[in-house]
Amino acid sequence: MKKRLRKKCRGEDGQAMVEFALILPIFLLILCGIIDFGWLFYNQLSLNNACREGARYAVVNTAEGYGTQAIINHIENVTTTVFANDGVRIDVEYTTPSDPTAGDVTVSMEADISFFTPVLSTVLGEERTITSTVVMKVES
Repeated sequence: MKKRLRKKCRGEDGQAMVEFALILPIFLLILCGIIDFGWLFYNQLSLNNACREGARYAVVNTAEGYGTQAIINHIENVTTTVFANDGVRIDVEYTTPSDPTAGDVTVSMEADISFFTPVLSTVLGEERTITSTVVMKVES
């Protein structure tokens, strides 16, 4: 009786290993995709926040005569923990450059983000460019 039971189960010795080998690449692809899209989403939110922070700084401090370089320096101080500053491009524009206190300020940022895992970089390329733009009315 014991020999028959052992003989019957012997054909299923590697079944779990084969199933695991078939499912593992798909599971890893999905897991790495979730991690990479979460990383991109986190970086996009961080860029939006830094852009909003820069626009708010420009709105509040334009009347004191701070120029665009002071705004860019403030944004770089905010973004040091998130992005490498050489990968972030910042543009500050006023609607009326002759009198910055009379119009709007537009702060635009672009950043190149590398993927966290190598899975999506093989499909989508090494880096993705994310952008953010904020327009606010200058307070005088």
